[in-house]
Formats: sequence, structure tokens, C-alpha cells
Amino acid sequence: MEKIMNVSLAFESIDEGTIIVGTNKELDHLTYPEKKIIGDKILIKNADQVETVLSVSSVQISTSIAEKKNIGICIGNSVSSDLVKVGSCIYSFEG
Repeated sequence: MEKIMNVSLAFESIDEGTIIVGTNKELDHLTYPEKKIIGDKILIKNADQVETVLSVSSVQISTSIAEKKNIGICIGNSVSSDLVKVGSCIYSFEG
């Protein structure tokens, strides 16, 4: 299990479902598409240590004007964005 990022934003898209966005300076080398690094499933660990495993629909990686990577992970309609709290940790999940 490898840490992917801390959640800085979670929102819902009409077409895509829930999208989780965050950064991790150790992954600033990523280029699109790098879903293999993220994996097909992620584990979300909230501040209260509640863990949830979700399937990844798609991954988008963009570069900010400060040359930092923004990682967007779409988890579809499997969970509401209200359940993904800012500050939660996202890990790759193999299992």
C-alpha cells in the first residue's frame, strides 16, 4: 500500500460521478496516463481512521502553474463526495 495523496477537494460531476483531487510532491514526476501507479482500487483513510476501499474509474493528472501535479481520481457513483473529507489520505490498494 503506497500513499498517493491527501484529499484537497472532492466534488461530483454529472457525467463522471465523484472526483477526488489532491497533491503529493513525491509524485510530481507523474505524467498522464499513470493509472498503473494509482491502481484499480484505492483505500481512503479518514481522520477518524475509518477506511473505505473504492474502485477507480479514471485518473487525470494536470500540472499547475507552479509546476506541481494535481491528481484527480474518479471513483464514479460508488460514493458521494460528502463522504470523502478534505485531509483524508488516499492509498493505492491491492487486494
